[in-house]
Amino acid sequence: MEIIKGFLQRKMVILLAAVVLVFFVLFNSGFFGGKDERIRISCVGDSLTYGSGVLKTRDTDAYPAQLQIKMGTDHLVSNFGLRNATASASGDLPYVESEEYQQSLKSKPDIVVLMLGTNDTKTYNWNASDYEAGLKELVESYQQLDTKPTVYLMRSPYCYSLDGSDVAEYDIQPAVVSDELGGIVDKVAAETGVEVIDLYQLTEGQDELYTDGIHFNAKGYELIADEVYSNLK
Repeated sequence: MEIIKGFLQRKMVILLAAVVLVFFVLFNSGFFGGKDERIRISCVGDSLTYGSGVLKTRDTDAYPAQLQIKMGTDHLVSNFGLRNATASASGDLPYVESEEYQQSLKSKPDIVVLMLGTNDTKTYNWNASDYEAGLKELVESYQQLDTKPTVYLMRSPYCYSLDGSDVAEYDIQPAVVSDELGGIVDKVAAETGVEVIDLYQLTEGQDELYTDGIHFNAKGYELIADEVYSNLK
């Protein structure tokens, strides 16, 4: 009987903790009629934000989902990733023309974490001047929001071709990602006064974190979430 009683007591403690957690989440979100006090983080980007590589579990394993857990209930992390999106307006899928972009503008962000560039380096997309202009336009469009969010630019991570050729999956050019792309991100960041989170240096050579040389497994996205968390905190 003592064993059963102890078991039930532990269950009640767990249940009570869960109820308290749900209460704080609902309270912070304004569910009970108050103001939503959560700090809003909008993650903007392409498939690396969306969660390709962990599509079946992206709701828990994409980097924004893992970041939400790390930031806690007083933050709201939203994923506005669009697969194949480009920063350049001349790319095959410009982010500025997407519904995800419009939603991100309406999300009333306090913080914007912006990562676009990998798809811009595709052989049929790459135009350095167009990429620079598009990236700068995106940063400034968030800076001009009424909420005046803090914007972080993320340099696209390391990538590699599975067969060792100059062109990786999806016609992405690893040499451009490793060289020109980073310089442009740094230049735009300096001109707009935002901080850079360098994912390239963080992920370089860590092939075991990838599913196809471009996208990450859950461990890879956890590494990115940790890096974003450390910068935001």
